[in-house]
Amino acid sequence: MTRGTYDWWSRNQWALRGLYGFVFLGRERTFRRRSIAALDLEAGDSVLELGCGPGNSLAPLRQAVGAEGRVVAVDYSDGMVDQAAGRVAAAGWENVDVIRGEATRPGVAAESFDAAYAAMSLSAMDDPAAAVEAAAASLGPAGRLAVLDARPFQRLPLSLSNPIVKPAFRALTDWRPEIDVPAAMDSAFEKATVEEYHLGSIYVARGERPTVTDR
Repeated sequence: MTRGTYDWWSRNQWALRGLYGFVFLGRERTFRRRSIAALDLEAGDSVLELGCGPGNSLAPLRQAVGAEGRVVAVDYSDGMVDQAAGRVAAAGWENVDVIRGEATRPGVAAESFDAAYAAMSLSAMDDPAAAVEAAAASLGPAGRLAVLDARPFQRLPLSLSNPIVKPAFRALTDWRPEIDVPAAMDSAFEKATVEEYHLGSIYVARGERPTVTDR
């Protein structure tokens, strides 16, 4: 991931909104809601977000864990961290922290979170498998990771546009369409599922660590 690319997007929120509008076909909130619902969060839970961007998911995550819960958001881009931290300050959320760091080394204690979340971030990272492993390591027993991300169209007729879509989005967002994030989750979690939308171009992947009794 190139930090400068996402610093630029952080300064041009109108462009980022347009990009997400195109990718999600106007249903960004719907898919974020579905992916967060996959975490099965309860009041008082703690959740780690990897690649938080400008903080588009912080409000629903914080709402899900309540004032007694905790949200820690990590991003590699200084500009995105500033945008997300600004949202937190404006909302007055004392239980939400935004820090700059790498998803592969988020700097959190092992087994210290109930859930981890990544939206539109892992497929732009240099080593998403390491990020998935770091997320898994941060989770306690029965901890869950949910990933909302995009990949090339999997079925006809839209798959015919992949030769154009892939290089365009690689240039715009450092997207790495060859990366198989669901496969990385299969390797890191004993229980992993994937739900596909928009002819397979949008997916919500979920991984769950075993409970203590399952180990």
